[in-house]
Amino acid sequence: MPKKKTILSDSFEQVAELGKTTAKRTLKTAKNIALDVGTAKALEQLVTENGSATPEKTNGKNHTPLKMDELQNKYKEQDVQKEAALRARLFQLSRQEEGKILSEKKQEKQQEEQQIVQEEQQKKRKEEEKMQQQEQGALPEGKKRRSIFSPKKKASEQHAETRPATGKQ
Repeated sequence: MPKKKTILSDSFEQVAELGKTTAKRTLKTAKNIALDVGTAKALEQLVTENGSATPEKTNGKNHTPLKMDELQNKYKEQDVQKEAALRARLFQLSRQEEGKILSEKKQEKQQEEQQIVQEEQQKKRKEEEKMQQQEQGALPEGKKRRSIFSPKKKASEQHAETRPATGKQ
């Protein structure tokens, strides 16, 4: 039968595993540090052997003179390249905007044409309806029905004309 695992035994196992992993990590970092230090020393030796990093003493100051011509040429080349890239980008943007404007104009023209076509169709429909009404003419309506409760209208009933603001004089 397997042993029952308790909280205490689980925690001891976890601590042991954690210790192993941290030990491995510290070994790796120590090796990396040693490697970095060794490469830094090797680079230092190479630079000092070539003599390119040795400072020149001029007027009691330790410094290496700047090569201004080379720096200016380098930066001019970079500026020219950046300027060319920016011009190309600006050209692309202007082309894109022109394309957008042209497509918008085309859409507007199409919409105007559609509106014109719709208006013409509506005019045709109205004309057809008028033609149908004229062909049919006035339909006879027949007798109008009256309510049985309303008094009869007198055909010859006329009221006397009255004029406003006139009286006996």
